[in-house]
Amino acid sequence: MDLSIVIVNYNTCQLLRACLASLPAAAAGLECEVWVVDNASQDHSADMVAAEFPAVHLIASEENLGFAKANNLALKRASGRYCLLLNPDTEPKPGALRRMVDYLDAHPDVGAIGPKLLNSDGSLQRNGRPFPSPLRELLGFDVIRKLFSRLLGLKFEFGRDDFDVQWNVDHVSGACIMVPRRVIEEVGMLDEAFFMFYEEVEWCWRIKLAGYRVVYLPQAEVVHHWMGSVKSQYRQMARLLLKSSFIYYRKTASPPVRLLAAVVNVARLVRNEFIYMGVVGKRLLRRLIGKRSGL
Repeated sequence: MDLSIVIVNYNTCQLLRACLASLPAAAAGLECEVWVVDNASQDHSADMVAAEFPAVHLIASEENLGFAKANNLALKRASGRYCLLLNPDTEPKPGALRRMVDYLDAHPDVGAIGPKLLNSDGSLQRNGRPFPSPLRELLGFDVIRKLFSRLLGLKFEFGRDDFDVQWNVDHVSGACIMVPRRVIEEVGMLDEAFFMFYEEVEWCWRIKLAGYRVVYLPQAEVVHHWMGSVKSQYRQMARLLLKSSFIYYRKTASPPVRLLAAVVNVARLVRNEFIYMGVVGKRLLRRLIGKRSGL
């Protein structure tokens, strides 16, 4: 078996259908298997997979296990030489997964690889970054992001400004990341302490710590319908992001760095809460005005 494709799904039935339909062309010429782990979706995603894609190995969980634990369920059973973690809100373009496998075959020193990501409209979605740091966490504030962009361009955030060239990076997006089976056996699977977010970053950290390269490969293209699975739960996702950040820095950084990162991320959470409350307040005010005016 060349490739095991693992997709963790949560209430993204339509996106998952499109993702699964794109895989035969994307993996043409490869012997591959597809695993879908459904995290107790309420939109009949599991029923859709069973009815429309009978060749897919389906694991229907009775609870939401989170991203890391659900992926590991399938990784434990996968038999491919390479394992691909793929979001359900992606559609790999024809030949994309074959190009990634071919590259890994030719470069045994590479421990993880990620493709060029494209937005739904075909525009570039930048992929491949340096590892997080408290200074880079500041980019979560829009004003600071704009300031750094003007002063330093994309090189500070991404390490380069050309996304049409292959590049050695620290980590790639978990939306689509391919790792050799032998590397997983050496460094371990995803850390299940992470429910969501930062798990692929910490995985790449372990992979690089073991002496492997992490590579961004623009010759492979994957459409990523950004945040399709979480955009309706923004407030909850912001809190999960903060929790995962604490776990990541606790594992990878010194105490002073951990403290500084915590301060920055708590500030981001407070800002997000104020934004959320402002939006809710405006909605309530509109409803109140509407009722009084008879609208």
